[in-house]
Amino acid sequence: MFSPSKRLEVPKDYEFPFNPYDIQQQLMDAVYDTLTQKRIGIFESPTGTGKSLTLTCSVLRWIEDRERLERNELAERISSMELEVKSISKSVEVAQDWITVSYAAAEKKKELDELHRVQDLIKLHDEQLKEMHERQVEIHKVRRKNITKKLDVKVDTILDDKVLGTLDWTEKAGEALVQEPEMEKEEEKFRPIQVFFCSRTHSQLAQVVREVKRTPYGKRIRCVSLASRQQLCINPQVRKLTSVSLMNERCLDMAPKNKDAEGKSDSKCCVFRNANLMQHLSEAALFNVMDIEELVGEGETLNACPYYAAREAAKSAQLVMLTYQMLLHRRTRLQTGIDLRGAIVIVDEAHNLLDTIAHLHSCELTLQQLLLVQEQISAYKMRYSKRFSSSSLLNINQLIFVVKRLVKLLQKNDRETAKQPTSTSKVLRTYELTAEGEFYNIDLYVLLQFCEQSRLAQKLQGFAENAEQRSNTKVDGNSDGSATKRLLKQIQTSQINNLKTRVAPESTDGVNALKMQKNADSIPSISAPFRSLLAFIESLTDNAEDGRVILRIDATGDTASSLYKYILLNPGAHFVDVIRDARAIIVAGGTMQPTRELTEQLFRACPNRVREHFYSHVVPPDAVLPLVVAQGPTGRRLCFNYSERGTADMLAELAMIVQNVCSVVPAGVVCFLPSYEYLDLVYNHLQSSGILARISLKKRVFSESRTGAAAGPSVERLLSDYSAAIEANGSGGALLFSVVGGKLSEGLNFADDLGRCIIVVGMPYPNRQSVELQERMRYLDETLGMGAGNEYYENLCLKAVNQCIGRSVRHINDYACVLLVDERYCKEGIRAKLPEWITRSLQIPKTFGAVQVATARFFKCIKTRK
Repeated sequence: MFSPSKRLEVPKDYEFPFNPYDIQQQLMDAVYDTLTQKRIGIFESPTGTGKSLTLTCSVLRWIEDRERLERNELAERISSMELEVKSISKSVEVAQDWITVSYAAAEKKKELDELHRVQDLIKLHDEQLKEMHERQVEIHKVRRKNITKKLDVKVDTILDDKVLGTLDWTEKAGEALVQEPEMEKEEEKFRPIQVFFCSRTHSQLAQVVREVKRTPYGKRIRCVSLASRQQLCINPQVRKLTSVSLMNERCLDMAPKNKDAEGKSDSKCCVFRNANLMQHLSEAALFNVMDIEELVGEGETLNACPYYAAREAAKSAQLVMLTYQMLLHRRTRLQTGIDLRGAIVIVDEAHNLLDTIAHLHSCELTLQQLLLVQEQISAYKMRYSKRFSSSSLLNINQLIFVVKRLVKLLQKNDRETAKQPTSTSKVLRTYELTAEGEFYNIDLYVLLQFCEQSRLAQKLQGFAENAEQRSNTKVDGNSDGSATKRLLKQIQTSQINNLKTRVAPESTDGVNALKMQKNADSIPSISAPFRSLLAFIESLTDNAEDGRVILRIDATGDTASSLYKYILLNPGAHFVDVIRDARAIIVAGGTMQPTRELTEQLFRACPNRVREHFYSHVVPPDAVLPLVVAQGPTGRRLCFNYSERGTADMLAELAMIVQNVCSVVPAGVVCFLPSYEYLDLVYNHLQSSGILARISLKKRVFSESRTGAAAGPSVERLLSDYSAAIEANGSGGALLFSVVGGKLSEGLNFADDLGRCIIVVGMPYPNRQSVELQERMRYLDETLGMGAGNEYYENLCLKAVNQCIGRSVRHINDYACVLLVDERYCKEGIRAKLPEWITRSLQIPKTFGAVQVATARFFKCIKTRK
């Protein structure tokens, strides 16, 4: 298109809504320069320093400056070029070498025409945006007028011919909004530089959207939030489905297709796909900064689909908010219509970026799913075999063959390990699996393409559901055949197994049987195993060195536990297209260190583009008291490794530490433990020793429960009760036991009295005997050099610890004490991987008495200062 030759200068004012701290100003300057230089920036700014707001302000300022520079320089270059063309044209008549001069004139004219073409596209783009904005203003006036007069006027009556008269909204364009994008020649148009802001959850994105609204940019920026149908769909028939894949298929089935003689759409079409209303919702989303909930609310008001409206609005947005899945998974990105060419990509909360990419591209396929798929395809083939073309029949036969070989391979290993008392695992490369399964000569790419184009997954799903419905009435053995009978039996078996996983084993009495029946009504009648098969087959088409397949065989013969699991070992292979297409990439987080594995695995091919930026906390050093507790109250050394932490002596030391800390720390204390099993062990010891009762005299005690546990409150309820106890109990406060890597260790805010002391017990190293972890460490040693695997193993632990530490100090006036309870934190190599704002003040007292004295003095000084 057109690229300005002038370079943007770092501005003095970013229209930050507050007076920025020094580190905020430095971060905004560094981000602005990163975008100008087309670099990859890794930014660490501690949680509570306004990282997301500083990122958005600097990026949005750069976008506006760039658009202004682009238009101004384009106009200047056209003006200058026109003078050159006139001058050369005059010289042609008097030039001796008129052929050369004429050629030069023609080339200049051609270059001038290209600049005019670009300028015309920009003008057309700006005019379309202006028209849409004017329509929005007019519609908003009409709606406010009707609300003021309390008139019962439907939204579609507001969108009259006068308002929509300037809209070039053809029937073809309307269909484009409600159908999946097809591969066709792209219409030439101006593509502005877009910013794709990616974070872990929709709630985190909603928080950023709220912060954008507080800035001056909120009134003039075009910001759109993207999400899946699971978050945006408002059709009750689709929302009731539990699977995202099923929601997608049902939505596509309800897309407008053919019209009858009277011009009416099929009655099965989604009622929320009115073209005019969707166009209005799309423009409303573009010119009014909305989060997901607000977009859904506006869609319900207008009776228009928020999902497709947001996708259409995103094409003209300057800032697009989306989750990891939509950005980092290529297939999802393409299906959503996201184009990263020349764009700016911001990955927030990126401390687990490598693990996130690996997780998104890993998958599981159980023996139970394979058996059910085998029956589904066989029954489907038998029922409709006469309707298939020869090529379709060939592809279906090949699919059945692949499934049978996968089943046989698992059952073969199952028989080999049946005599062993424990479950076993076997690791294969993808080509080794296809060789052992004897389907190495089948083109898996062709099979995947056939399934996608024929929408076989959706057809099998409908066929299985219809077969189940027939089983609820009366099965006609003569018409359905043995394959369908086997399918019905598999469906029933699958349902029973699903119920067993949802109901306790002891559910045999009448009350629990009633609960079981209610659960049967609430779960989907049939799972979607074929989509799991397709995901697994797709993983087999990846580079063989980038991943491994784990065959896990259950010793009890449980078909739901025997499975194939594909693990991605090279996340960089699925991030390379983002690096190639994006203009600049910002990777930011509160605890990014250590960054070596990130740069080596993701940005190894472009190290010259990478710049790292680390910033301290906004709070002064004396507002944080980090202490290493290497000895217990009795003088015993503290090492909470797996072999020692469960001993009676170590439990007694920890109980005394917690009790003493609670006696000197006001308000809230959060204690992070390595695992749920250890939390239960510690809690039971506190109860049996009577220490829990003594702590409860001063602080109310709360404990995090496992995800999905039947007992125990939800995270929201737990935090609410914990907060209320601190507020009601005054300086006494409360004690909260949590787990490193659990729901409370990431993304939550223990600001002010909620977290006056953070206790991290031990070092939460993952299970080194895990097959997946061993394969990942072995791969890193082979590709990055010996020691890289151990470095990764240690980093997993320290990143989790840093996340727990970051829950405490959340703003400039906050303060907290951080206790690292384990002698291993004394090691220099371990301390080097802690956040800088912790290591700058980290103390290692020689005795626990010194720890208690330092803690008491810290809070006494804070109280005196206030």
